[in-house]
Amino acid sequence: MHSIKINVGKTDEDLFMKSKWWGNPDMPEKFEVPDDLTFVCQIRCDEIAALDRDNRLPHKGMLYFFAALDYYFGNFDSYSPEDMYWSKDDIKVFYVEDIENQVFEQVVFVDDDDNPVAMKELKISFSEADAHCDGNKLLGEPYNREWEDWDAPYNGWTELLQIDSDDYDSCTLNFMDWGMLHVIISDKDLKNKYFGNVTSCICST
Repeated sequence: MHSIKINVGKTDEDLFMKSKWWGNPDMPEKFEVPDDLTFVCQIRCDEIAALDRDNRLPHKGMLYFFAALDYYFGNFDSYSPEDMYWSKDDIKVFYVEDIENQVFEQVVFVDDDDNPVAMKELKISFSEADAHCDGNKLLGEPYNREWEDWDAPYNGWTELLQIDSDDYDSCTLNFMDWGMLHVIISDKDLKNKYFGNVTSCICST
């Protein structure tokens, strides 16, 4: 088993309709976007196809990840999920298979004064990595989980995305003493390309 490492870096390149970390998502027109969650990343699936040797992920279209992260960015008056496993309102993954035959637009998140609030977008490159590697990644095994499996009813669920704590230019993302957020999905849903029933769990040592 292996994972797909997500390497991020600054760029002046236009990342519209490309894989990117933070920033604003490029969504189909009139797509209902959760404005109460932080946009984490969009993954253009044809960019990871060659690294997905077991054909577990979609190889065309776009994956989008949104999560309740304000508290972990240091905004301690903000909402934070209370349960160990997050609800469907706290973590959302969308999959748009057809990105060639519809119009997309960048959804710009703003505050009450119409000022943009998204962090500076970062360019993503992908590489194959060990299943248990740290950092941001797709698939593989959770780097810092100290028990063998997820608790029921999530036994055997697959790691879809691992989000690591990190220092960024304008802020710090810290999951409880430099832990990680693990977005997990059932094998059945992953096989059927259904992403409406994911959950997340923070692991920290």
